[in-house]
Amino acid sequence: MYPINQLVEFNPDNKSLVNRQTGHAIQLQLPASLCFLYLITHASDIVSQNTLIKVGWGERNNVTTTNTLYQAILTLRNALADVGLPRDTVKTISRRGLTLNENTQVETITLSPGDVSLSASIPGHNDPEVILPPAQTTQVAWWNLLFTASAVIVILIIWLVWYQTRPTMPFNNFVSISMQIPSRQNCKIYYSPNEQDHEGYFSLMQLHPELCEKNKHVFLTGYRKTERVVAFVCDKDARVDARAFCTTHYYWMHETRNEKNT
Repeated sequence: MYPINQLVEFNPDNKSLVNRQTGHAIQLQLPASLCFLYLITHASDIVSQNTLIKVGWGERNNVTTTNTLYQAILTLRNALADVGLPRDTVKTISRRGLTLNENTQVETITLSPGDVSLSASIPGHNDPEVILPPAQTTQVAWWNLLFTASAVIVILIIWLVWYQTRPTMPFNNFVSISMQIPSRQNCKIYYSPNEQDHEGYFSLMQLHPELCEKNKHVFLTGYRKTERVVAFVCDKDARVDARAFCTTHYYWMHETRNEKNT
């Protein structure tokens, strides 16, 4: 930390200039801050342009021009004036380089690790060192992590058990089929989509329109090996309503075909 003319503090660590009285702060670019620090630490010397380019731009000094250097110095002088210091705090010596103005008073304050200067944030504060307590870290108790993990596992087990044991509704794969039934009742008729021959279903419903009485839900399926057609007649849609009451009606396939042909 470098107090200048007992008015402004220059902190090379955070590249800042701060007016002690007003608290007004300016942030410097890295090259300008490095050059200013070098001029302060070599206050009695006239520092050449090449030296400042090497100090401010490091490995890029070979591609840095003199114009770039003086642009950084111009920015530095504007910043010094903005915080209340003379613009000629940094002087140019023609054909020789730059130096710190001989009227500039610079002090050096060394901060120990963990110390923080409050003069950069509190106007009029002249004590640059205030020791703050070390930050405390908060650790999550291991039992809290264990409880959270256990809760997640329990929820997962409950979901798996429910998924495996959930009730399966009958006829859940049946789909609706449209038929012209000689009945005034508007019943719903369903069949299994894996059935290929629907002729027997049409014949059955034409011959037995009573299955559609009272707007019932009729689920049709066939057993080819036994040559039978089964009609499940329900008072509700048994695919979605577990309270549906169903009756079962069996018919011979050949009887259905014979009755249709007669």
